[in-house]
Amino acid sequence: MKKTVSNILIFSLTCFVFLIVFISPSIFIPVSEEILKRLNPEEMNLFFPLLLLLAIYISITYLLLIRSSELSKKSLLVKLVTANFILFPLMGLLEMFFWGDAFKGIETSEFIKIFFRFVITFSVFSVYLMLIHKPNFELSTQSDTSESLKQLMYKIITISLIYFIIYNFFGYFVAWQFEETRIFYTGSADIKDFFSAMFQNISDPVFVLVHLFRGVLFGIAGYLFHSILSCSRKKELLIMSLLFGGFGFQIILPNPMFPEMVRISHFLETTSSMLVFGFLVGYVLSNKDLFSNK
Repeated sequence: MKKTVSNILIFSLTCFVFLIVFISPSIFIPVSEEILKRLNPEEMNLFFPLLLLLAIYISITYLLLIRSSELSKKSLLVKLVTANFILFPLMGLLEMFFWGDAFKGIETSEFIKIFFRFVITFSVFSVYLMLIHKPNFELSTQSDTSESLKQLMYKIITISLIYFIIYNFFGYFVAWQFEETRIFYTGSADIKDFFSAMFQNISDPVFVLVHLFRGVLFGIAGYLFHSILSCSRKKELLIMSLLFGGFGFQIILPNPMFPEMVRISHFLETTSSMLVFGFLVGYVLSNKDLFSNK
């Protein structure tokens, strides 16, 4: 009973801390009046309930992560800060810059502000997780996880290719099926067949290079999360899926960047694709024989 109460208190505190560190950066880096005018008042009525839902998702995910780790507090902090930086602020910034032409009327400085708000949020949240972390050496079920740099590079390249495939597949069959999303990005409601759309994407070297590069960064973030974990492979796959799914789940929040239906389409697309992608990242990284010289 005492343990249950303790767990509930820690979970509640974690949700509260995330809410605070998510909201407070806007005080130091305020949203411009121009951006505030773009907010839909009806959507904003749902902002706090949806933020609470995001806080619950994030809290469950990261508490599972740190309770499945043997790392010291210092090592945990370094890896968490780095992995979270890649997964949230950096990836979001790269995505916004690549599709920047679609965000009409929004200055580049606004993207930079969002980037720094996320840096503060996930850095401070990582510090909090470090403070409540209690290394439990009894949790380990893994043997030696060391691998050669060459083996790791092959795994990250594989993850990058997997990301590129998943990004295109879910982008077309989920987000691109919404007429509002097609109009938002192209100005037209017309939709090409899958193979024509994919040929257009892979014919653009900038598109290919940017998204393969993002795949590499996701692979590095995945490796950092993988190196934090000391648990069964099944549990790792669950945690990795939830971690990457969080990148998509954050889009549930109303924001001035996307019209409502465009946001919903991206929420459905990115959350589902990243849950699958996270599972595959965990599968590749936890496979000790993959690309092994043995």
